[in-house]
Amino acid sequence: MKFLKLFIKVLKSYDYADKLISVFAFVAILAMIVKMMLFPYGFFHFGEPNIYTEGVVSRNGIQNINPLFVDYNDADREISALVFSGLMKYDPDKKAIVDDMATLSVNAEKTEYTLTLREGLKWHDGQPMTMDDVYFTFHEIVMNPSFRNGILKINFDGVRIEQEDERVIKFILEKPNVFFITNLTVGILPKHILEGVDPYDLFQHSFNKAPIGTGPYMVKDPVKSFPNGRMQVILTRSPYYYGEPSEIEYMRLVTFPTMDYLMNEVNAVNGVVKVSGKYILEFKNNDRFDLIPYELPQYTAVFMNMESALLKNKNVRLAMSKLIDKNTFLNESVDKIRVDTPLMSLSQAEWEYSADKDKAIEILEEAGFTYGVDDVDHLGIRYGKDERALEFDLIARYYEEGTYQFEETKKAIDFLEHSWESAGFGIKVELLSLEDFNRRIMSRDYDLLFVGHNLGYNLDTYSYWHSTQAGPAGQNFSNYKSFQADTLIENIRSTFDESEKTAKLKELAEQIRKDVPAIFLYRPKYFYAIDGKIEGLSMENVVFPSDRYDRLGIWKFD
Repeated sequence: MKFLKLFIKVLKSYDYADKLISVFAFVAILAMIVKMMLFPYGFFHFGEPNIYTEGVVSRNGIQNINPLFVDYNDADREISALVFSGLMKYDPDKKAIVDDMATLSVNAEKTEYTLTLREGLKWHDGQPMTMDDVYFTFHEIVMNPSFRNGILKINFDGVRIEQEDERVIKFILEKPNVFFITNLTVGILPKHILEGVDPYDLFQHSFNKAPIGTGPYMVKDPVKSFPNGRMQVILTRSPYYYGEPSEIEYMRLVTFPTMDYLMNEVNAVNGVVKVSGKYILEFKNNDRFDLIPYELPQYTAVFMNMESALLKNKNVRLAMSKLIDKNTFLNESVDKIRVDTPLMSLSQAEWEYSADKDKAIEILEEAGFTYGVDDVDHLGIRYGKDERALEFDLIARYYEEGTYQFEETKKAIDFLEHSWESAGFGIKVELLSLEDFNRRIMSRDYDLLFVGHNLGYNLDTYSYWHSTQAGPAGQNFSNYKSFQADTLIENIRSTFDESEKTAKLKELAEQIRKDVPAIFLYRPKYFYAIDGKIEGLSMENVVFPSDRYDRLGIWKFD
């Protein structure tokens, strides 16, 4: 207040021209301050014309650009895909894994994968990239017992690595695995920077916020944080990149803690990666943006803990499944597609599972689950012959109220709860923080688990349904153990003939359908919102949204 009075007093002493200049300068400074507070990464079309800005919703922002840890955060995967590259890569046009930094040859027995590195590869700091870096990444880091990514580590279980020279390396498998090739898409780390770092400590190393890679872009400005949870990183084209260069000189990725926050500042971005739910209509009503639809190989399901006393009874699991009318739940949904089998390479139409409440009640009564003698109106819970109540604990991850994830989870769980309770089940719902949620999953401390699976490039079912993955470190959330399923999963891994593999996949789908270890609900449908600043962007055949970057060579400013 005193400053304002002093400013007015000084202003009154000026002549008209001085007053005009002073007021203009004050307004300009004030505008710059507001701009820096509200748009630290620039207005739309503000600043460099050759920069493309993408918005990503991520509650945790940018945490770890290291390619060995991107399984845990979508925003990290987006940036890592631009900064790092692997020996192989996924080509959306071919829908296949193809050569990238190396060429691959496989022996007749499909147990030896020999890779020969391109000549002249360099890191972003200009240092040569060799097979020493590859051996370091996989043998010294990923296969180290203290490495903190169990998902990636299990993929190299039983694999032997032999480095022949600076350009040739060999991965030797104990038995054929048709899906192993996808593991070679993992980004390679620089040995000359990270040698000596304990693999356990790598997860929190400073390298992860300002990394050195071999990808098409290099970090220009390291990760920055702004008020209210925004984060950003600015990348520039790498002069050392071995592939086709992009016309886009700078890439700026900005994360927002919520989609509502992003929508308030949507004019500051050129593209938005994952649009779903009510925001689809908001973008449709925004003339500046077009929407590109795409689907990913992932699904949401209710996993039944088959170690739980009551859920060991197949009739209970079958009745619970028959009570869920997916068509009713998904009616009028614009961002969900029905799923009936976890094997995403098969046509879902062949496995449609019909809801039947009358049949579910018949199954329960034949299994001896009836209402109490005093519950003449059948409004309570059923009991078994041993007088045990038909009650279950269902856990799901808690999201902040008001967010799309919260509304989506609440809607699904309310539907599930109502469907089961209408037939005499008692359901106790627990929405847990991420830390508690993961802890309960690891300890398998639940009856029912509401969560999603992302199958990645290979659609391999081993991690999710093989009995060896039922322990705390595995992803077999149902504790599903079936000799028949295990045999099929192992056979599928060693089958390279597509028709034979499809036949075995159908057998596996039928086995899972019979055993009812989970209730498969839906897969999400997403949209990429783009404002037209660039052309050539496509979301066709992507497995992860970041796969769009494989076509960077044809991106051009409009």
